[in-house]
Amino acid sequence: MEVAIQLIQEAGVEALTYEALAERAGMTKGGVLYHFPNREELNRAVREYVRERYRAARWESTERLPPGPSRNLKGWAMSSLHNRSRLDAVSAKIMTSGMWDADEGRAHHLERFGRISKGVGFDRAAVVYLATEGLWFLELAGFSPFTKKERKHIVSLLLELADGAEIGEAAASKKDR
Repeated sequence: MEVAIQLIQEAGVEALTYEALAERAGMTKGGVLYHFPNREELNRAVREYVRERYRAARWESTERLPPGPSRNLKGWAMSSLHNRSRLDAVSAKIMTSGMWDADEGRAHHLERFGRISKGVGFDRAAVVYLATEGLWFLELAGFSPFTKKERKHIVSLLLELADGAEIGEAAASKKDR
């Protein structure tokens, strides 16, 4: 799967062919076909691998935080906002290629939101989740309206909100600093 990710990263989803994968992985095309008998199986494996790498990066970010009700939400936000998986460019290529599966994506987001919202409540989790995902998508698409300084401020606000601050409190605390 690492070789598949490298091919996508370098030249897009269209570069992920059985021939290219076999050559780069040092296998025969038949060996690749043994593991992935059709294109849909290969695509499904790539998507699952990407989701698993995101999960691992989010788990690692979360484990570094002290215990508390906002730990899962904040760990997820930190991982997403700082591209801890190092797969954001690959995700963008997968999503824009038509390779992404909406049902799998929906199930992934539903499972993730369920986990990160525990202990912080739906409203707080939903606002942080939507703002983080929105910023992530804007940046993937290449048209975020925010400067680096504004982005840094937004990230700080989102992490404070995840920790329990109210929107007005988070903004006020930044002015006082």
